[in-house]
Formats: sequence, C-alpha cells, structure tokens
Amino acid sequence: MIRTRTLSACAVALTFALAAGAAEAQKPPAQTRPSDQADQLLSQAVPTTPAPVNDGEAYRRADDADQDPVELRTTQALNDEIASRNQLAENQERADQAAFEAERAKHEEAVTAATRARLAYEEDVRRSEAAQRQWEADRARWEADVRACQAGDRSRCAPPRY
Repeated sequence: MIRTRTLSACAVALTFALAAGAAEAQKPPAQTRPSDQADQLLSQAVPTTPAPVNDGEAYRRADDADQDPVELRTTQALNDEIASRNQLAENQERADQAAFEAERAKHEEAVTAATRARLAYEEDVRRSEAAQRQWEADRARWEADVRACQAGDRSRCAPPRY
C-alpha cells in the first residue's frame, strides 16, 4: 500500500517534470540560464504541499479474501511456533526462578547455621579465656599464700587436710 502511494507520487512528479521540460523546450533558450531552468524544473516537479509525516509503518490487516491462503497458513504456523517457544521459555524461566529461590533459601539457612556456630564458638572462647584468667588469678593468690606461709605468716597457711 505504501509502495503504491510512493510510486504514484513519483509518477506524478515525473509527469510534472516532463511537462515542464516540454514547456521549457518550446521557449527560446536566450530567455533563461541553465541554472534557472533547473530551479524552475525542481520547483515544478516538487509538490508544494508538505509530504505527510511517516512515523513508521502502521500495521493494517488485510481481509483474508485479499491474502494468499498459503501465506496465511504459513504465517499462522510461524505464529503458533513462536507462541509455543515463548510458552516454553516462560515455563523454563518459572522453573529456573523456583530452583533459584530454593537454592537461595538453602544458602541462607547455611549462612544462618554458620553464623550461629561462629557465635557459639566465640562465646566458648570468651568463657575459656575468663576461666583461664580466673585460674591464673587463683594460682597467683595460692603462690602468694605459699610464699607468705613459708616466710612465717601462719594466717596465710592452708588448714591441714585430714
């Protein structure tokens, strides 16, 4: 449809150009210069109304009676194949998304378990260090008591064990 309009417009422009050329050929050559002839031909050949703006081709479905039945069947088969592939891709994307979410949940669970284990380990280390400090303080106090007892301070000696 667009090609028909374009061809018609070209034919009209060519007709104008030929008519203008014929009119110019009848005039004596001394009246116009060659550049004036070209300007006149161009001004007559080019339509003065602005060409309609073509914002792209618009889809207009022709009647089924105007279309080739083989082309219709081929087009329908291609459309069905594309729709089928799109559906398969959509199903695959859903399955992939579900698998991703399951793996992400497993990963988050593993991270949570690792975090709990690390926190428990750090708490055990703090308790162990506190027990070590307490033991060292108790040992230092005992050694001081032993030295004081050996130096003669009987109040610092441990009671006898029986």
